[in-house]
Amino acid sequence: MNSPLSALSRVRVARSRPRLVAQRGFTIVELLIVIVVIGILAAIVIVAYSGIQQRARNTQVITGAAAYQKALINYNTINGAYPVNSGCLGANYPANQCWTGVDGAFSTDATLDANIATVFGGKPTLATSLMSIGIANDFRAGALYRTAPNKIYYYLGGAGQDCGIAGAVPVTEGGVVTQCNLLLP
Repeated sequence: MNSPLSALSRVRVARSRPRLVAQRGFTIVELLIVIVVIGILAAIVIVAYSGIQQRARNTQVITGAAAYQKALINYNTINGAYPVNSGCLGANYPANQCWTGVDGAFSTDATLDANIATVFGGKPTLATSLMSIGIANDFRAGALYRTAPNKIYYYLGGAGQDCGIAGAVPVTEGGVVTQCNLLLP
C-alpha cells in the first residue's frame, strides 16, 4: 500500500524535476541556411534579368538598324544617291549623341533626318543610353550613318554578338561591345 508520506514524496520529486517545454522558433543555423538560399536565388535572378535587358536592347537596335537600312536603300533608289550628311540614326539619344570619344562625337543631323523622312515615317528609338566600349572615354549607342563609303554602324551590348542583319560584319570593340558594320549597296 501507499502511505501518505510516499505520495507526498512523489509530488515533491515531480515538482523538483525541470519541465521540458516545447520551444517554438528556429535555430540560428536554420535561419542562416535560409538567408544563404535567398541570397543565391537573388543573385541568379539579378544575372538573368541583366541578360534579358541586354538582349531586349540589342533586339531594339537591330530592328531599328534594319529599318534604317531599308529606308536608306529606298532613298538611294528614288534619288539616285545616298544622303550626304553623316549622323545618328534614331531618336532619344542622350544630348542627341550616339558616338563620343577619342575620334570626336556624332549627333543627330536635321538634314539627314529630313532626307530619310521622305521615305521613312517616324524615328524609332534605337537606344536611350550610351555604353562604354571599354576603350578610354569612348561611348556608343544605337546606330550611326557615315558616308564614303555609305555604311551603318550599330552597337550591341556584349562581345561576340550576332549582328542579326544579313551582310553586317561584327567587330568586338574593347572586349565589351559588338560593333556591326553594314555596308549599303
